[in-house]
Amino acid sequence: MKIPRWWAAVGLFAFAGAASASGTTRTTPAQAAIAPVPTEQTLRVTGRFGPHLESRLLDWLNRYPDTRVLAVRSPGGMRWQALQVAELVNARGITVRIEGRCASACALLWAAAHSREMDVGASLGLHGSRLPMPLPLPAAVRGWIIGYNDRQTDRVLRGAGFPERMIEQGRHTPPSTMSWFDAAELRLGGVPFVLRENGRNHG
Repeated sequence: MKIPRWWAAVGLFAFAGAASASGTTRTTPAQAAIAPVPTEQTLRVTGRFGPHLESRLLDWLNRYPDTRVLAVRSPGGMRWQALQVAELVNARGITVRIEGRCASACALLWAAAHSREMDVGASLGLHGSRLPMPLPLPAAVRGWIIGYNDRQTDRVLRGAGFPERMIEQGRHTPPSTMSWFDAAELRLGGVPFVLRENGRNHG
């Protein structure tokens, strides 16, 4: 079914401004904590991706221009912020490292990054898209937006080297749950990244 452009634009705008990739609705959007570790040239991001993550990170990066690593631990959040952060770190040659669990929008950020690391014991979570908020949109438009987001996620994962079986598993995982992949599974699947153990890289 072809969706009129003006409906698609309204739906995407509403979704980008209000929806969370992890499916949680809050009166006041959560904001991930950002903490610099200057001795390691690292910024640590912990918590849900809120609507101002990219601008907040830009402020921190301007204060710590020698940052080489963005270390993330997050259950997800706003997917459009994840993709904007990916553009920001890619433009600056910054590596995205998973420390602990990184799911939903966080996984999208990691996959969209040009340079990726993952700690031993860390895990990445994928699930299908949904509109978590009761937006006043026709069912066909809601379905189109969900399909668009799923296709976008598939392209990002495919570009990052994820095998089709993992991409399909993530797409068909209900948004209320999660498919988890550890570093060993990702390595066996052929996803390229640097594995870290005890603070050391293992290629």
